[in-house]
Amino acid sequence: MSKHFNVFRQIVLGYILIVGLCVGLITPVAQAEAPIDNSYSSATGAPVLVDGLTVDQRADKIDAFFASRGDLPLIGYGHTMVEDADKYGIDWKLVAGLSYNESTAGLHECPAKHGVKTYNAFGYDGCDMAFKSYADAIDTVSRDLAGQIPATAKAYANKSIAQIINTYNPPSANPDYKSNVLWTMNKIASTDITSWVASAPSASQLAIK
Repeated sequence: MSKHFNVFRQIVLGYILIVGLCVGLITPVAQAEAPIDNSYSSATGAPVLVDGLTVDQRADKIDAFFASRGDLPLIGYGHTMVEDADKYGIDWKLVAGLSYNESTAGLHECPAKHGVKTYNAFGYDGCDMAFKSYADAIDTVSRDLAGQIPATAKAYANKSIAQIINTYNPPSANPDYKSNVLWTMNKIASTDITSWVASAPSASQLAIK
């Protein structure tokens, strides 16, 4: 074998080694930077189920329940409630249940402050807090109930649904509040979505407020 051939072979092997190392370094970085879609299992590619329901099905149950009670402002926010519930680790029906009992899902929300709409459909902070939008309100309330707001974390973190509800609106203030919220949550869970799915308006028609 010639000396020139050996030199050539060493150059080729060195090139292959460098390329392999680069690929090995780039691949983990690319995987780390890839966005995480919590709607699907990374193992199977199948939709993640909670209570045997997909994100869409749970959102439809919330919206269908609200729609069955009238033309309520929070119709169309089922997805926001479910996605935030999954993000923060709370029951997907809890924020919807609170909103219905506090304001009939926005129909009787906290009054405007200085002529500005509060978007506070949750009686949050004794109606003292205003939000930029319903989505902003849903995110804040969900995060608080999950114990992820430092000022109130001790009151809500690692608590059962019943304990969370009792903290949000104590029995001393409203003895029936917990049972009413739990009733609403059960009604949402049992809501049939067939008619809603068949006739539901698109997101643009809902004109998210």
